[in-house]
Amino acid sequence: MRREFLGDSYDAVKRMWQDILAPWAPLYAEPRFIPAELRSEFTLLTRIPMLLETPPDDVFSILNDPDTGIRLPAQGNQSEGRTHISINSIADQLRIGAVCVVTFDQSDYRNNGMKRNEQRRAKMIALAQKGLYSFYYVSHAPFLFTVSDQYKLSKVRELIKNAGIPKNRLENIDVMPNR
Repeated sequence: MRREFLGDSYDAVKRMWQDILAPWAPLYAEPRFIPAELRSEFTLLTRIPMLLETPPDDVFSILNDPDTGIRLPAQGNQSEGRTHISINSIADQLRIGAVCVVTFDQSDYRNNGMKRNEQRRAKMIALAQKGLYSFYYVSHAPFLFTVSDQYKLSKVRELIKNAGIPKNRLENIDVMPNR
């Protein structure tokens, strides 16, 4: 998150995710992606508080807001910082107790010969190989939703549908997670 992007349409989408998920499992932002000097403004704008070192006692979801997105699993570079997060880190967040992990993902690896939809599919397959369920919200502000079981997958999809998000905005795979 950079100051010049604070308040853009992507932040409006993040606020929408908080409004949709709040009755079930409210979002908390992973602070490593939000500079300390922007956190209070980010929270005011999106209604998403920062995740503390100790996870909330109640049911919660996590928002990852890297500047770029999710590393492509097959690529050698899996480094993380404010710009990128890896599939492994998303899986780890579910292990600490998050019900759902929502990750901004506008990454596009242009030199590997894969189209964007193929890259999204590769990320969902990598999560399925870890026993996790996922789908993408595809728009100018794409987000990956990841959960640990089929009930949670159905629940988050139902919440999104009930909010009026058209089904054609959601992209998923037909691969069942490894259990």
